[in-house]
Amino acid sequence: MREDKKKFIIYMAVTFGMAWCLQIAGAVCALKGQMAVYQVLVALCMYSPLIGVVIAQRGIKKEKSGICWSFHWKQNWKSFLVAWFLPAVLTFLGALLYFAMLPHKFDLGCGTLSDLYGSMLDSEGTLQGIPLLTIAIIQGVSAVTYAPLINTFAAIGEEAGWRGYMTPVLTRWMGKTPALIVSGIIWGIWHGPVIVIAGYEYGTGYVGAPFLGILLMCVFTTGMGIILSFFYEKTKSIWVPALIHGAINGVANLPVLFMKEMPRHYLLGPTPAGLIAGIPIYVLAAVLLAKMHKQSKSADVINEA
Repeated sequence: MREDKKKFIIYMAVTFGMAWCLQIAGAVCALKGQMAVYQVLVALCMYSPLIGVVIAQRGIKKEKSGICWSFHWKQNWKSFLVAWFLPAVLTFLGALLYFAMLPHKFDLGCGTLSDLYGSMLDSEGTLQGIPLLTIAIIQGVSAVTYAPLINTFAAIGEEAGWRGYMTPVLTRWMGKTPALIVSGIIWGIWHGPVIVIAGYEYGTGYVGAPFLGILLMCVFTTGMGIILSFFYEKTKSIWVPALIHGAINGVANLPVLFMKEMPRHYLLGPTPAGLIAGIPIYVLAAVLLAKMHKQSKSADVINEA
């Protein structure tokens, strides 16, 4: 146990140290308007949990790290299919709920794109003859078709650390449900610097900023962490949660395109990290948590027998 704790401390130090350095540097670049550099640095920090595992466990093979790297295509193809499209369904339902509760914010004319392109639009409000709604639809198709696959190769860095190594270790120490909650909170706090400095996910200037943003991020990452852990345990393949993670990153910002104007903050939505738009995720997480808890109890009874 002492050796496990030592390795876990090393893992946490590397994961947070590397990520926070990259996030701070990226956030500073964002404040200077260097958005391309910001996006690259934030993408790189997604690999810090994987690097933390490599250093702490001296390798990432299953016998060293415990991470299940196999795809298991034959038994998991349905799960991969669900993983590809589930985030889009949850995001759509969340946006539907958000706009149903706040209908004055919805705009089929894609006002946020109008704000984004500004002077680039012609007299008819189109971009080189292409209506803004068409642009939004094209982005939506891209986000649902090939973006999940591309984003998976960035998300694998986080999933290998959070779901492949950290959550199983915490589960051994404190049990299933507490581990899922603690791991979700850790994952949320890990985003701290970009939320504080650059307004990541929630924007700026809202009441309680930036700490309310960190709190809501912890709620979101706990809900998503439960879903991701369920699929990891079900499939015994780290690539399934990585695909879900990549897919949610691809579709998360699509609902913003259908707002009348670019919002100052996203505390309630329409992105799935918002409190209202995230409700479908939290409902699913609660259902899966209850299912995992029941399975865990059944396993304990069998072991005792």
